[in-house]
Amino acid sequence: MSFFNRLYNENIVRDNGHIVKCLDSFCDPFPVSDELRKVLLVEDSEKYGIFSQPDREEFLFCLFKHLCLGGALCQYEDVLPPYLQTTKLLYKDLVSVRKNPQTKKIQITSSVFKVTAYDSAGVCYPSTKSHEQTFSYFIVDPIKRHVHVLYHSYGVGDMS
Repeated sequence: MSFFNRLYNENIVRDNGHIVKCLDSFCDPFPVSDELRKVLLVEDSEKYGIFSQPDREEFLFCLFKHLCLGGALCQYEDVLPPYLQTTKLLYKDLVSVRKNPQTKKIQITSSVFKVTAYDSAGVCYPSTKSHEQTFSYFIVDPIKRHVHVLYHSYGVGDMS
């Protein structure tokens, strides 16, 4: 998970794993109360650039961001390790790898697709309501011929 070491290097997370807090603001509809959410959401923030656009398109980063932002009834963590551990476990469950016999290096064999479906009225899947935390990923393992689906529709649903 060295990909996320820059969060420590840029003082977004302290050495003890605690996420540095900041003054509360909103990046519609998310509350931004720490430097981590600033890096993830606020494009004009000072440290947004520590992850390049290609970095932000990596599936590992997308998983991490989805977990950090959470759902409508989310209670945020004050420390980074639970986010990293959960991201790692999810990634390992969804993505398949194999060792290249010649180079002995590990290669990812899965392909990840972010899926959106449209009908005559517009977007119909993963939801008719567009939201950053509404997503559907299809992770295809061509060797095992398996497809994993990671789906989330933002909101609390009907609570009656």
